[in-house]
Amino acid sequence: MSITVRQVLDSPAVQTGIPRLLTGADQLDRPVRWVHVFEGDDPAALLSGGELLLTTLVALPDDPARQREYIRGLATAGAAALVVELGRRFASVPQVMVDEASAAALPVVALHRTVKFVTITEAVHARIVDDQHELLTFTRQVHEVFTQVAVAGADAQEIIERTAQMAGTAVVLENLAHEVIAYTRADAQVLTDWSARSRLVDRVGGTHEVPEHGWLVTGVGGTQGDWGRLVLVGKPVVPPSAARMLVERAAQALAVARLMERDAASLRSRALQRFLAGFADTGARAPDEDVRAAAEAFGLVRAQRYLALCVARGRADDGGAGAGAGAAGAGVAGAGAASGRRDGADSPGADALSDRGADPLSDHRADPLAGPRSEQALAEAVSRAIAQAQLSALVSPLDEDLVGVLVALPARTSPEAALETFAAALGRTAVTPGGVRQGAVVGATPERHSISQAGADLTEAGYIARAAALIPAEHRKAYHRIADIGIRGLLMLLGGDERLTAFAERQLAPLLIHDDQHGTGLVTVLRRYLEAGGAIAPLARALHLSRQALYARLRRIERILGVDLADAETRTALHVALLAKEVGSAT
Repeated sequence: MSITVRQVLDSPAVQTGIPRLLTGADQLDRPVRWVHVFEGDDPAALLSGGELLLTTLVALPDDPARQREYIRGLATAGAAALVVELGRRFASVPQVMVDEASAAALPVVALHRTVKFVTITEAVHARIVDDQHELLTFTRQVHEVFTQVAVAGADAQEIIERTAQMAGTAVVLENLAHEVIAYTRADAQVLTDWSARSRLVDRVGGTHEVPEHGWLVTGVGGTQGDWGRLVLVGKPVVPPSAARMLVERAAQALAVARLMERDAASLRSRALQRFLAGFADTGARAPDEDVRAAAEAFGLVRAQRYLALCVARGRADDGGAGAGAGAAGAGVAGAGAASGRRDGADSPGADALSDRGADPLSDHRADPLAGPRSEQALAEAVSRAIAQAQLSALVSPLDEDLVGVLVALPARTSPEAALETFAAALGRTAVTPGGVRQGAVVGATPERHSISQAGADLTEAGYIARAAALIPAEHRKAYHRIADIGIRGLLMLLGGDERLTAFAERQLAPLLIHDDQHGTGLVTVLRRYLEAGGAIAPLARALHLSRQALYARLRRIERILGVDLADAETRTALHVALLAKEVGSAT
């Protein structure tokens, strides 16, 4: 870092001369660019700014006017300080010079013991050269880092994280509306009331310091103008010149990143996704005020209660309206039109036409949100529903089929009322860009007074939503709690257990093989029979079969599997095996 007047005076070479500071105590942090020894009466013409002058004043006349002029010349030339060795010309620095230097805020130091000026210049110049070498090394490091991130196609978050590492400060990227797009190392003190404080900082061109905030600010943009600002918050660990170079180089990298991202909204979306997904790692261990400040910087209103929920896509065989879910539930759980056989035929070929398209175990399931932007489409639908429900929430995809939502509950609104209103709105808005209505399933957790605890609940909300998405559409609710997902939730937790996979295969393998070889849909018939609790008449109507035809297929299933479907334990084992297969194919 740059050497200052204070550091020069504290050096052993200067301390040997027993220095005494006469003026400029508040100017000792001035940077010293060079040390110059001069014994003439007009040094100003030889200076270019930033020099510390060493002299005995041996050539200075006794005329007070000339002495004042000497000091004024140094101040005008931008000298960092004047160090006078006493004894050879003056027993003390003339008072007129001290007064003039005080008025000009120029540090003046008297040395009361003779020292070798060359010792001082050698020590200081060595330090200056070392600092210049460190600056060159840092500049090369910055160049290498940002070249690497450019080649790797790094996003805004990674760029500001690398910037924060090199600066040793918090870094915030904001848009022109003073909304936080991305940040790192920022705590509650940094982010609280960010937009309000940022609006007080004039938008000026180039890089500039904001001393009252402790900010170093530069614009981020391209030839068409700035679209944001990058802010270093706090005192960097590198010299001011290095900090300016770093923040400007980071701004260039961010401008390139935006060109790759295409729009600033995607940068903000990624930052918000990281924020919500980060709860899986930090959870309730994160300081609540830090989390609250960050959430408010992203636009969440301050509240006394918070609610975490997740929205998952429904499974491929979702029907139109959920019969048991009510109006809101039907909208949330509903998907495309049900695919069922309508001719009542009882043949293997007809089975294939009627059932295989609805089989959740099939490898050819329709995906209403197929495509690289399916998670964005669902997140946009959730955002529209949040707006229609007049709630304040942070919404972001957590992965390709799950959207996380952190809601700030209004003071007089119960969680149940907020969820019902949101679910109803989601049922009206959960539509893909192609116009296909998408089954969307809501998993919710209890309200929290701590926002960090609510954020930590996103993991549980996602688990609930995914498990509830496996429930047939007609049995879904407007939203689901942990108590609603039953054995599906347990199986989802055990989904990676090889013993569960082996159990399901042993139970169902003969029937799966038979369906593959003969093109029948007996697996689906078995699943629908077990979901119906063995009720033959309604199931026959739902499958558009006669009861005799349904009984015939059930007997065929019993022969293939070698079981008795009248046995309760057998039905339980088969249902668990089917659910395990279903969970395995969905995870």
